[in-house]
Order: sequence, then C-alpha cells, then structure tokens
Amino acid sequence: MLKRAILAAAAVSALWAVPASADTYVTLGRLVCGSEGGTGMVFSSEKALTCTYSPASGGAPAVYSGTIQKFGIDIGKTGKSILVWDVLAKAGVSDAEYPLAGEYYGVGADASFAAGAGAKILSGGIDKAFMLQPINVQLQEGVNIAVGVEKMTLAPAAI
Repeated sequence: MLKRAILAAAAVSALWAVPASADTYVTLGRLVCGSEGGTGMVFSSEKALTCTYSPASGGAPAVYSGTIQKFGIDIGKTGKSILVWDVLAKAGVSDAEYPLAGEYYGVGADASFAAGAGAKILSGGIDKAFMLQPINVQLQEGVNIAVGVEKMTLAPAAI
C-alpha cells in the first residue's frame, strides 16, 4: 500500500512539474546529492545537502552545498539519503562555472520504514531554465512519510 502511494504521488509530481511552455530542453548532465537526514516537523522539514554536478560533456564536476525544504505532510525521522537527477536545461542556456546555483521548486513524495524511497521533480535555477528529473527513486534510511511542495537551494560549495 505504501509503495503504491509513493508511486502515485511521484506520477502526480511528474505531471505537475512538467513545464507548461513549449521550450526545448536538453540533457546537460547528472546531479547527485547526499543528506545526513533530519526530523520531519509534521508540516515542514529542512535538510542540508552536498551535491556534485557532472556535465554530460565530460567537463569538470561542480560541487554545491544547499538545503531542501518540504512543506506539507512530513512525519518521522530520516537518516542518510541519496538523490540522483538528470539535469535538463532550456536550449541556449549559458554554461557558467556553477550553472545550477539558485532556487528550485516542485513536488515530492517519500516514505521509509528502516529503508525507503521517494521521488522529487524540481525546476528553477538561473532564469528558471533548469529542470531536475529523478533517474531513479531517492534512497533513504529511517521511519517517515512525506508528501508536499519542495524547495531546494543550491550554491557553490566553499572550498
């Protein structure tokens, strides 16, 4: 039952997050983020992220730090999480040193009982030109259930 709820929420998330315009998107690379976890506060939560963006062109990876906030139902506690997205961008977007810096918004759903999974589809970044599509479900540890609107903020990591 829980697995079906996650899949249904992920499907609704996918439909809701698809860009409404006819812009052409191209795949730029892959973003892999890790989190040490956190505690859901019933209606919201916030987790710190460390992310690595690997360009499909084979260029140098870029490391980001950030946060992901949930607003909706979020009950329980999670441990380590790994999130993996394909990075899509509107055709013609500039290839800055840290192109993914900025804010992203979307919807997500996840659940755990010891081990768990989830999905988050987000769009935003510089000029709202990027879309992050999960290439597999999020993997996480803990006991929780969460469905709601998500906000992720990425900035170049301090070296």
